[in-house]
Amino acid sequence: MHFQYIPPVPAEQIRQLPTRDVALLLLRHLASSTGYLQYAGTTSSARQAFQEEPDADALVNRLSDAWCWLEAQALLSREPSQSDAFRRISADGMDLVKDPQGITRFEARERLSGPLHPALEDTVRTNFEGGRGRRPRRLRTRQLPGRSEADAGGVPTS
Repeated sequence: MHFQYIPPVPAEQIRQLPTRDVALLLLRHLASSTGYLQYAGTTSSARQAFQEEPDADALVNRLSDAWCWLEAQALLSREPSQSDAFRRISADGMDLVKDPQGITRFEARERLSGPLHPALEDTVRTNFEGGRGRRPRRLRTRQLPGRSEADAGGVPTS
């Protein structure tokens, strides 16, 4: 009996894409799986699928990097009902997989994860969170230190 192993992400994509993009393809593959997820099982199957590739070790290493990226972004998390070896796709991970605009929202959350200028903080976070909370204020560039409305392409007010 001969088994054919299908890689979770095609070799050419692993070779050409940055880690984040490989990770997102891996996430989509993992979301189509049933049952709990295991790093060792995923990499072992990938090693089998890539056995004819001249750079099989490098491909598995890149797939490992992608898995770790998913964990670092909390898109994969531990399965609390199982041992440390088992993972599940987090709620954020499932949102990203199911929503065609999921990656856009994910990237926006990443950009907004740090501190913002105090004049922008309430408005930007409120708008991003779907309008919950305080009503956004209209921002004027002249309120920002060292900036005028002309700097932003606006017309100066007298």
